[in-house]
Amino acid sequence: MGKVLIVNSSARNKSNSSILSAQVAQGAKSAGHEVETLEIGRLRINPCLGCLACRQPDSVYCAQKDDMAPFYKSIVAADAIIFASPVYWFNLGGQIKQFIDRCFAVAVAPDADSSSPFSEKALGLVLTYGGDDVFDSGAINAIRSIQDTCHYTGARWAGAVYGMADAPGSIAADEALLERAREFGAEL
Repeated sequence: MGKVLIVNSSARNKSNSSILSAQVAQGAKSAGHEVETLEIGRLRINPCLGCLACRQPDSVYCAQKDDMAPFYKSIVAADAIIFASPVYWFNLGGQIKQFIDRCFAVAVAPDADSSSPFSEKALGLVLTYGGDDVFDSGAINAIRSIQDTCHYTGARWAGAVYGMADAPGSIAADEALLERAREFGAEL
């Protein structure tokens, strides 16, 4: 069994993304995985500065000292990372995007002769959105973003679980989607 890291970026308490990612966690635990959930929605995670300090031989992750710093060990230790985000303005929310950008410090091979530390990981996605489907909501853009991240880092695409929910907490009424989320977690 492996270690599953769920990174939930919603700033709302009892958000649709939180509800759905909790079901993924439940499914993963039922399959014997160790699960850690990071709630990053209200944390101060700065953007990547592109300074490349993380590429220096003596660096230990990112040089910035913000709320992202304690998460690097969990990122490295995880066998699977599931990003959970509401769709804002037709793509991933800003907070999860900042988190992903900052993963550069551990996700990219240090040189051309090395493989990416992410090449042994699975990456997946939990999304909630308003709109009629994955296309008109922009969720498809978020899915493609994580698929492209997999391609860039050599990670395995674990898949996605997603659904429409306009009102806060309303996704809890969609039992079929909650079951799909539990199955997704169990299959990691």
